[in-house]
Amino acid sequence: MKPEDFIVEEIINPEKIAGEKCYLYILTKKNIESLKALSYISKRFKIPLKDIGYCGLKDKHAITKQYISIPKYYKKLYLDEPNLKLKPVGTSKFLLLGDLEGNRFIITVRGVKKEDIPKLEENLKYLHIGAPNYFDSQRFGSVFDGKFIAKEIMLGNVEEAAKILLTRYKKSEKKRIKDLKRFISKNWGDWEKIWEYIKENNIKAKMYVNMIKELKKSGDFKKAFNYVDDRLKKLFLSAYQSYLWNECIKELLKEYVPKEDRLYYEYECGSLLFYKKLDENTLNYLKNLKFPMISPEAHYSEKEQKIIERVLKKEHIKIEDLQKEDLKMLGNFVCGERDVISIPKNLKIGEIVEDDLVKGRYKITLSFELKKGSYATIIIKRAFLGIKNKKKKK
Repeated sequence: MKPEDFIVEEIINPEKIAGEKCYLYILTKKNIESLKALSYISKRFKIPLKDIGYCGLKDKHAITKQYISIPKYYKKLYLDEPNLKLKPVGTSKFLLLGDLEGNRFIITVRGVKKEDIPKLEENLKYLHIGAPNYFDSQRFGSVFDGKFIAKEIMLGNVEEAAKILLTRYKKSEKKRIKDLKRFISKNWGDWEKIWEYIKENNIKAKMYVNMIKELKKSGDFKKAFNYVDDRLKKLFLSAYQSYLWNECIKELLKEYVPKEDRLYYEYECGSLLFYKKLDENTLNYLKNLKFPMISPEAHYSEKEQKIIERVLKKEHIKIEDLQKEDLKMLGNFVCGERDVISIPKNLKIGEIVEDDLVKGRYKITLSFELKKGSYATIIIKRAFLGIKNKKKKK
């Protein structure tokens, strides 16, 4: 897959962001995380990061176009580098996360086998009715073997939560950090030995250094979590809250999707239930339905309450557990609601043609728009159900 195979462009409402205090820019990046790109701009032009407004964060492995705002008292900026470009396009107010309307995607999927084309063509017939609006894998980078850092803390297993953070890694992490984590895992509990490794190898990663230093000093895992960046703590919390929401939607859909029309996709947190098709009345009902995030401070309808109780029972927890004191070290579960299903707008399906990169295979390009917060990869999963993953009935 090339970065050009995943193109994302933000959609904004000009009236919503109208203003004269800031210059409005289009930031185009390739294979760079949004926060790293913003940090680079901050250092390059000597602008505090807090003075750079943005609507959303975009994928790293893609070509993305997003809007940022910078106050006018900084001179108008230009940047034209191979993987990062900044172009002024007007003026605006200071941009905030809520200002995004949606995203436009152009996605090319490669490596399709010839024998899978009939199944793909069948799936594409139903793509216009969308898919459940699940949180996708990008949300669960801190989950290993189905273990959530937030849940381990909630259950009182703070050491296990620290162990996940300090020893588990993804393939994409830098070798230096992977080596460190492997060493920590092998020598878990021998903080003096691990500290010597950090000094000998000149490890500079602040979070790991400070956590091990604290464990060497006090052996207190709760204190060690004080050195985790607040943004990372929120990600741990949101990962578990997002998983619970996904599970609620699975339960909800079972009430509306007949067994013969249920399709399953396995992912790192279990499985996602998709529908093959929906009758018109059900579709019209679900596309206007929202479901709340699980939070101890939220209020629910009787139907929502029953679904939430079923999910929490499977998790062997109660709603009150989400208020446990130890969890406060990560933050609070947010209140809010989310569309139950995601229907792509302006959907265009390209022809299935020979893949120019993979000999003997085929490719297809899809373009569509989604509301903010919806994952394009869920739509792609729907298109390839039964092809990329084994279909599983429950």
